[in-house]
Amino acid sequence: MPVQNNQKIRIGFIGAGGICKSRHLPGLAKCEDAQVVAVCNRSKESSEKVAAEFGIPEIETDWMKLIERDDLDAIFIGTWPYMHKEMAIAALHADKHCFCQARMCCDLNEARQMLQTVQNKPGLVNMICPPPHRMPFEPWIKHSLADGLIGELTFVELRSTGSANINPNAMTWREQVEYSGEQVLAMGIYAETLNAWVGPYETLAANVSTPMGTKTIDGKEVEVKIPQVVSITGQLANGAVCHEHHMGIAVDKSTPVNEVTLFGTEGTIRHAFLSGEIYYAPKGQPLAKVDVPAELIEDWQVESDFINAVKLARVGKPWQVSPDFVEGHQYMVKVHAVHDSARLGRAINLVTL
Repeated sequence: MPVQNNQKIRIGFIGAGGICKSRHLPGLAKCEDAQVVAVCNRSKESSEKVAAEFGIPEIETDWMKLIERDDLDAIFIGTWPYMHKEMAIAALHADKHCFCQARMCCDLNEARQMLQTVQNKPGLVNMICPPPHRMPFEPWIKHSLADGLIGELTFVELRSTGSANINPNAMTWREQVEYSGEQVLAMGIYAETLNAWVGPYETLAANVSTPMGTKTIDGKEVEVKIPQVVSITGQLANGAVCHEHHMGIAVDKSTPVNEVTLFGTEGTIRHAFLSGEIYYAPKGQPLAKVDVPAELIEDWQVESDFINAVKLARVGKPWQVSPDFVEGHQYMVKVHAVHDSARLGRAINLVTL
């Protein structure tokens, strides 16, 4: 029986941690066309707690059984990256639309498998959660670059530095390779952002280090395998040079910086992600804050973006989300290239990956 587009989109939720409880579940509750029908969290007890808090009718203790339910239209995956590939592919094979919390997955091989799966399931919406900092001013930045506001792009500089990894007696999942794979700090998130705004790297060279090579967890010394400092230099496919700094072990309180500066032949744009401010300078002038027009500011509304895409897919109409698994695969190519370059001690041509 054909699905009517006025029927609510029934969602199964796997993994309801911090951002899922603070953002995704409340966001879905605001979508009149969607209903979270069942949740499967790490344990039965935590599933019951989430279900009670958000009014979810049912729980499942086995995520595969949740995916296999025939009364669901879509799956939200909120687990850590190490489970994304397996769960996303299972959801797509079960003919469910799929939303995946960032980051995409653990490595390029997993990304390729996810990409191949969606290519074989063109009617199913696939979406990765975009970072909140990317969305608000993306329309203005893309519009400005396309209109030649800064002329020809010549140099891109990105800095993402802070102290998230400085505690010698604590390790989050982001610092554990068994949960994060090749993901390092916010490098993947900014890879996605740069790809969307200025395009991918053609070649890059990277250096990484782990100055705090061990941490003491519950009295035991634990090796830290994920880099804490990353430097990337390369050339974009459009010819511009790009330089990135990522660091998570700053010891002072004033260091946290997350910003990108776009230098061109006719001007400069700087986006300070933490403060949510845009600066622009034409040739020969100092940077000044830009009052971005409201029509060029985009709200971070990932839940409704996904639901609206599913509604279109239901009736066979074209849909578009960003990032999808194609974009995710593209930034995983860069992540993999960074690791290859650091390991081999040479520049990597991303076209060959």
